[in-house]
Amino acid sequence: MKAVLNITGIGLGALLIGTTLLALRKKSRDQRARALLAILQVELQPASSGLTAQNAFDIHYLDKLLQTVQGEILVLKKSTTAAYAKQLHSAFKPWYQGGDDEDQVYSVFRRLKDKVQVAQVAQLYQEVYSKNLIDTLRSQLEKKEITRVLHIVKALPNYRIA
Repeated sequence: MKAVLNITGIGLGALLIGTTLLALRKKSRDQRARALLAILQVELQPASSGLTAQNAFDIHYLDKLLQTVQGEILVLKKSTTAAYAKQLHSAFKPWYQGGDDEDQVYSVFRRLKDKVQVAQVAQLYQEVYSKNLIDTLRSQLEKKEITRVLHIVKALPNYRIA
C-alpha cells in the first residue's frame, strides 16, 4: 500500500512539473510571437503602426536619450523648431483651400538631421497646435505618403553628438 502511495505521489509530482514546464514554454513562445507580429505589423502597415513605432515621433525621445547617452547631443534652436512646426501645420489645408501640400511635409522631414530633431518638432507641434503630430499625419496623409515620411525618418541617425 505504501509503495502504491509513493508511486502515485511521484507520478503526480512529475505531472505537475511537466505541466508547469509546458506552460512556461508556451508563454515564452507566445511572447516571441507577439514581438514578431508587432515588427511585422510595422513593416506591413506603416500607416497604422509605423508612426507610433518610430521613436522619432515620441515627444519625450530627447529626454530619454539624455539619460542614456554620454556627451552633448545636438538639438535645434527653439526658433528653428517652431519654424518647422509651422511649415508642417501650414501644409495641411482643407480641400477648398488647395488641399494638403505633401511636398512641403517631405521637405521639412528631409531638412531634419536626426531623430532627435524630429522629436523636437513633434513636441513643439503638440505644444503650439494642441495636436499630436502622429495623429495629424495619419488623418491628413494617405498610406503611401505616410510610408514615404517613414522612409525619410528611418534613414536618419538617432542623434548626433557635439
